[in-house]
Amino acid sequence: MVKYHRRDEIVQKEVIESNAKKVGVVKDLAYTIDGKMALVVDATSEKGELREGFLPFDKLVKIGDVILVKSSEDLEIIPVVEKLCPNCKGKNPVDSTFCFKCGVTLKK
Repeated sequence: MVKYHRRDEIVQKEVIESNAKKVGVVKDLAYTIDGKMALVVDATSEKGELREGFLPFDKLVKIGDVILVKSSEDLEIIPVVEKLCPNCKGKNPVDSTFCFKCGVTLKK
């Protein structure tokens, strides 16, 4: 019998690699033009920078209380074109003057 997972069961789960290191947190689901599924993962680099990446479903080892992957190298990082609000940590478009979440003036 096949086990299906609904989106709301996967979003906000932690992604952990096989050596017990946290890779990130699932933000959403995505798919390529040719129909391959992936997880959208918010990850933090060693320097503390927020990164967003895609984790193809064929790279997942197991989905349970957490999502297990073999390696953080399987995460396909994409450039983040957003800036974080220093006040509320909300994500804003890179050309924003004010934070959409709390209204604080953002630095250029």
